[in-house]
Amino acid sequence: MFHPIILCCLLLSFSYVSPSNGNNKQVQCIDHEREALLKFKQGILVDNCGLLSSWGDHDHNRDCCQWDHVRCHYKTGNVVMLNLRGVDSFTKCLIGNLSSSLVSLKHLYYLDLSNNNFVPYNDIILNPSIKKLEIKPIPSFIGSFEKLEYLYLSNTGFIGEIPHQIGNLSQLSYLDLASDEIISNVSVFHWNFLTSYVENLSWLSNLTSLRYINLRQVYLGHSTDWLQVINNLPFLSYLNLNWCWLPSPVLSPSKLSFENSTTTLSFLDLSTNNLDESIFPWLFNLSGINTYLTYLSLSGNHIKGSLPDAIGNLKSLTYLSLARNRFEGSIPVNLSNLKTLTHLDLSYNNFQSLSKKFLKDSCSLQFLDLSYNNFTDELPNLIQSINGCAAKSLLYLDLNSNQIWGSIPDTIDTFSSLTYLHLGSNRLNGTVSPSLGQLSMLETLILYSNSLKGTLSNIHFSNLSRLKVLILFNNTKLAFNFDSNWVPAFQLQKIELSNCKLGPSFPKWLVSLKNYSFLDISNAGISDSIPKSFWSSSSMVGYLNMSHNNIYGTLPDLQRLPASSDSNYIIQVNQCIIDMSFNNIEGAIPSFPPNLTRLFLNNNKFSDPHSLLCPKDKSILLELDLSNNLLTGELSDCWNNFENLRHLQLENNNFSGAIPASVGNLSNLVLLHFRNNNFSGQLPKALGNCTSLVTLDIGHNSLTGHIPSWIGNNLTRLAYLGLRSNHFIGGIPLSICQLSFLQILDLSTNHINGKIPKCIHNLTGMKNRTDLSAPLKYHQLYETLDNATIMWKRKEWSFRNCLGLVKAIDISNNKLEGEIPIEISFLKGLVSLDLSRNDLVGSITPTIGELTALEVLELSNNHFSGEIPTSFASLNSLAILNLANNHLSGKIPSGTQLQGFDASVFAGNPALCGSPLPKCPGDQPADNNSPAREDDFLLGLYISVTLGFIFGFWGVCGSLVLKTSWRHAFFQFFDDMRDKLRVMVSVKKARVQRRLL
Repeated sequence: MFHPIILCCLLLSFSYVSPSNGNNKQVQCIDHEREALLKFKQGILVDNCGLLSSWGDHDHNRDCCQWDHVRCHYKTGNVVMLNLRGVDSFTKCLIGNLSSSLVSLKHLYYLDLSNNNFVPYNDIILNPSIKKLEIKPIPSFIGSFEKLEYLYLSNTGFIGEIPHQIGNLSQLSYLDLASDEIISNVSVFHWNFLTSYVENLSWLSNLTSLRYINLRQVYLGHSTDWLQVINNLPFLSYLNLNWCWLPSPVLSPSKLSFENSTTTLSFLDLSTNNLDESIFPWLFNLSGINTYLTYLSLSGNHIKGSLPDAIGNLKSLTYLSLARNRFEGSIPVNLSNLKTLTHLDLSYNNFQSLSKKFLKDSCSLQFLDLSYNNFTDELPNLIQSINGCAAKSLLYLDLNSNQIWGSIPDTIDTFSSLTYLHLGSNRLNGTVSPSLGQLSMLETLILYSNSLKGTLSNIHFSNLSRLKVLILFNNTKLAFNFDSNWVPAFQLQKIELSNCKLGPSFPKWLVSLKNYSFLDISNAGISDSIPKSFWSSSSMVGYLNMSHNNIYGTLPDLQRLPASSDSNYIIQVNQCIIDMSFNNIEGAIPSFPPNLTRLFLNNNKFSDPHSLLCPKDKSILLELDLSNNLLTGELSDCWNNFENLRHLQLENNNFSGAIPASVGNLSNLVLLHFRNNNFSGQLPKALGNCTSLVTLDIGHNSLTGHIPSWIGNNLTRLAYLGLRSNHFIGGIPLSICQLSFLQILDLSTNHINGKIPKCIHNLTGMKNRTDLSAPLKYHQLYETLDNATIMWKRKEWSFRNCLGLVKAIDISNNKLEGEIPIEISFLKGLVSLDLSRNDLVGSITPTIGELTALEVLELSNNHFSGEIPTSFASLNSLAILNLANNHLSGKIPSGTQLQGFDASVFAGNPALCGSPLPKCPGDQPADNNSPAREDDFLLGLYISVTLGFIFGFWGVCGSLVLKTSWRHAFFQFFDDMRDKLRVMVSVKKARVQRRLL
C-alpha cells in the first residue's frame, strides 16, 4: 500500500511521462534504451505475473514507450519510469538476475522492482541452519541513476551490504529497501546472511531531499550514527526502521542540533529494536511533532520507567503502539488529549494502574490493547476508567493476562460497538452480568482461565447474533444452563469450553451450530451419549475434542461429515484432529473423515478396530492412539496405507498374533507403543525400515527369538528401547552399543544370557544429564516423544514431558553371567541401574561409585562376592539400594549414607556385617562421650600432657628467670605461705592435745 504522499506524486507524474506530445505525434523510445530493457528481460528466468509479456523486438512492438510498466518522456522519448512491482511480498513475479544494462536509462527518475527475486538460486524458505547462501547485495550500479527520485527495491532477495553508492542519488525523495521475508526465528548471528545490512548510514547524509525512508528488516546493529543522520533530513515525512536491531543513541539527544531536522514527520516506526528511554528527548524536541505525527510505534524495545506525560502532547496521533517494553507505574490521564487516536497498544509492559477516565475524551478510539500488564484493579473500576467517549467508539478491547478481579459488571454494555472482548487469564472471581448479552456487535468473546462462577443462561447470549468465537475454558465453577429448546441466534466458528460445567446432559444447543471448525468441550462433566442429530448437523471440523468426560454409547460412521459453509475462518478443515479419549465409548471404531491427521481414542471401551486400521484408501493420519481399550484379535496387515504415520500407540489392549510385516512400511514412524498386549512370534525384520523411530516400546508381550541386531544397526535414533517381559533369548547384541541417542534401555524379565557388553560405554546419551532428544526435536521427528512407561523406583510409571531427564538401564530378571564391566562407569548420566535377579559374579566394580547421579541401584539376587566398595560413599543421590541375596562379605562401609538404609537392603549376605546389620566381630562398644578409638585417645592424652608441661613450666619459670622483681615476689609469696601453714599446723596440733587432756 502506497503512502498518500506517494500517490499524490504519482498522479502528478503521469502528466510528465505522457507518451505523446501536445500535437499527438507519437514519440518513439530511444534505441539503446530499448536494447537495455530487452537485455534486462533476457536475465529474467521466470515471469509469473506476465509483467514483461508486452516487451518484444518485433516490428509491431519495437516502441518500448508502449510496453506495459514503462513510461517515457513526452518530448524526448527517454525512459523515465520503470514500474515492475510484484503482486505482494509472497508472490515473486519476476525471478532472475538484475542486468546492469539498466545503467543506460540515464533519465530514469522512477524505479520500482519490489516483490521480485533477483537472487534466484537462494533458498526462499529461510532456515538458520543454512551454511551457504549466495551473498548477492544490491548492485552498486543503482547509484548511477543521477536523476532518480523514487527507488523501491523492497523484498527483492538481495543479501549483503547495501552499496554506499546509493548516497550519490542526490535527488532521491523516496527510498524503500525493506525486506518482507519472515525472519522472526533468525538469530543475530545469521541476520547478516539473510538480509541486507549497513555498517553505517553516513551515505544517507547526502540524500537531504528524502521524504520517505523504509529500511524495515535491514540490519543496522552497527550503525551507531543512525540518529545523527536521520536528524539532519529536513524534509523527512515517513521513517520506517522496524526490526533493524537499532542500538540506543550513542550521542545524547540533548547534544543534537535540531536546526536541519524535519518539521513534518508524520509516520515513525522504530519498533522491535534495542532502543531505551533516551529516544524520547529526540522525539519530543522535533519541531512540528505535535502537529504532524499521526503514526508512532516504539514497540518491542527496552524502554523502561514511566510513560512520559509529553506523550499526551502528540495531538495528531491516530496510531500509538508502545507494546513489549518495560513501562511501569500508571498510564497518564493526559492520553485523553489524543482525541484523534484510533489505535492504542500498551500490551506486554508492567503498568499497574490506569488514571481515572484516562480516555474520557478520546472519541475516535477503536483499538485498545492493555494485555500482559500488571493491573490489579477490580474490573468495574477499570471499565469506569475507560468509560466515557471512548466507550462508544471502541471496537477492540484486550485486557488479558493481568491480575484483574471481580465480576463482569452491568456496565459492560456501555461498550455498545465492541466486536472483540478479551478478559482471559485474569483473576475474575465473580459472576457474569446478563448485560453481556446486550453487546449486539460482539464477534469474539474470550474469558478463559479465570475463576468465574455462577450460571450462564439464554439471556447472557440473547442479542449476540454476530458472535463467531466463544472461548471460556478453564472456568471450573462456571456452569451452562440453557432451555432445552433454545436455539442460539449466532453461528459460532470456534468453541472452547473445556473445564467448564456443561453436563451432565450433552449440550443440545450445539446441535443447531453448523459452521464451527473448532470445538473443545473436554472435561466438561458430560455423562451422556452423543445424539445422532449432532453428527448429522456438524460441519467438517478441523478440531474436535470431547475427551475426559463420561460419554458413553457408540460412534457413527464419520467418514462423510457435511462441509463447512465458512471457508474463510482461520481454522482450515484440510486437516482434522479428533480427541475422544478418556470416555466410556464402546463398540467398533468407525471410519473417519479422509482429512483426519490426528486421532485419539485411548482410554475407552472400543472392541473392534478393523474398519479404521484397514482403510480402502491411503490415509494422511499422523498420530493414532488406541491405547487402553478392549481391542482384540490380530493386527490387520494394512499398514501400507499409513505411510505418513508418526505416532502409533496400541498399548494396553488384547491384540494377539504376530506383528505384521507391513508395519515396516511406516518409514516416518517416530513413536511405537505395543506394550501390554499378547503379541507373539519374532519381531519382523521389516521393522528395521522404520529408521526414524525414537521410541520403541513392545514390553509385556510374548515375543520370542533373539534380540535382533538390526535394532542397533538401523534404528540409530532410538532414545527409548523397551523389550521388557517377553521371551527373548540369547545375548545382548553388540549393535545395541551403537544407539548413541539411547537414554532408556529396558530388557528386563526375559531369558537373555551371556555377558553385559563392554561396549556399553558407547551409549553417549547416558554419559551426562543432557537431553539428547533436543536435536531430534529440531529436525521435527516427533512432537510427543516424552511419553513412555518405565520401572521407576520399583513401580511402573508413565513419564510425559520429562522423559529426556530420565537415564536408565534395566536388565533385571534375566540369565546374565560374568562381572559388571568397569566401562559402566562412563555412563555418568544414569539415574537408575537395575541388574538384579541375574547370575552375575565377582566383586562389585568400584567404578559404580563414579555414577554420582544414581538414585536407584538394584544388584540383588546375583552371586556378587567380596566387600562393598568404599566408593559407594559418593552416591549421595541414592534413594533406593538393594544388595540382598548375594555373597558379599566384610564390613559395610561406615560414615556413608549406607547406614540410613533398612537392614533388608543387605539381607541374604551372611558374611556381611556392620550397621545397619549386627556388629562385626572385634568391634568395641563406642564411647558415648568420645567416638574416637582408644589409640587415638591415648595419643591425644600424651600430646596434651607434654604440651601442658612445656607451656606450664616455661610460662612460670621462664618469667621468674627473666624478671627479677617477679622472682623476689614469687619466693616471698612462698615464704609467707610456709609461715602461715606452720602457724596453722601448730595451732591445730595444740587444740587436739588439749582435747586429749
